[in-house]
Amino acid sequence: MAPSQTAVTSLAGGKLADLIYAGLQLRIVAFILDIIVLVSFLMLFVAAGGLQTLLRSDFGKADPPNSAFYIWVAFILAFIPFAVLYFVLLWSRWGQTVGMMAVHIKVISRDGGRIPVGRCALRLLGYPASVLPLFAGLAIALFDRERRTLHDHLARTVVVELP
Repeated sequence: MAPSQTAVTSLAGGKLADLIYAGLQLRIVAFILDIIVLVSFLMLFVAAGGLQTLLRSDFGKADPPNSAFYIWVAFILAFIPFAVLYFVLLWSRWGQTVGMMAVHIKVISRDGGRIPVGRCALRLLGYPASVLPLFAGLAIALFDRERRTLHDHLARTVVVELP
């Protein structure tokens, strides 16, 4: 392992370990897996809203009331805070989303500890800034010694590979 690819971090129990900073490829794969998970949940929200519309229309025998469609839209809009909580709570509690667990990477504070909820929210808010200007915020990781992206710099985090 080259020194520029190694991070000495403290893990649970005060144990020190040499961990490799996660590359952009692994991080992108983890994000794609998270999108697959979130789209699956979105389909559940859409199905729940559609089911109540179907039930209120007596299985298509009558026109459903307008309120049924408003409720359906409310189910779909409820997905937005769900998606935010998915990232923020999983990062703050375990340091990993489902996609990150699958590829064995973890987001940690630069000092090796857990990330507070507020900094996790800041990290999530930094995602659009990382990808919108032609992925320039992600490209930073290609030149950064710790492979940190723009949203990592904002939240003072690093992403490491787990053994």
